[in-house]
Amino acid sequence: MNKLKLIIVLSIAILFSSCSEDKDTEPIIQTGNGFNYKGSFYSVDKAFIKDFNIIDNEPSKISIVLSNVNPSRTTPKWGDVNYFYFAFEGTNVIEGTITPVPEYSIRENADFENFSILAGNTIIRHNDPRVSNIAISSSVNIKSISIDEIDLDFEFTRPDGEIITGSYKGTYE
Repeated sequence: MNKLKLIIVLSIAILFSSCSEDKDTEPIIQTGNGFNYKGSFYSVDKAFIKDFNIIDNEPSKISIVLSNVNPSRTTPKWGDVNYFYFAFEGTNVIEGTITPVPEYSIRENADFENFSILAGNTIIRHNDPRVSNIAISSSVNIKSISIDEIDLDFEFTRPDGEIITGSYKGTYE
């Protein structure tokens, strides 16, 4: 009887010691100034807002760019440029949600030269010739805006079901 108890105790101990932890297969979503795509986080720590109508209060195109490169820099940067651009028609940037987003582009590992983002991996783009890069749903939520700071988050869904999420909170130029 004692041998049977010993065998049972040893069997249970071996069973528990041989079990491994279950690993979470969901990608870890990071937060902060950047975007998440396929389980990777891409930093965008600079924001720029351009209103194309500075003459009167008529609606015009307003664009917001989030990047890890300042577009006014004079020297090019080859590779490692993360970039999120979106534009909409309006008179100014106000709190609220823009959906669907009419113009957008998200790239990673791009190049920068002469105020232009070149090459890189296009994750999504509103006018991409590859339908697989055009979002099937899109939204940007501007949570707050002041004279020099903006707080926003965004979500885009690709046709393959991949969801790109991101946020930015900080100053802008």
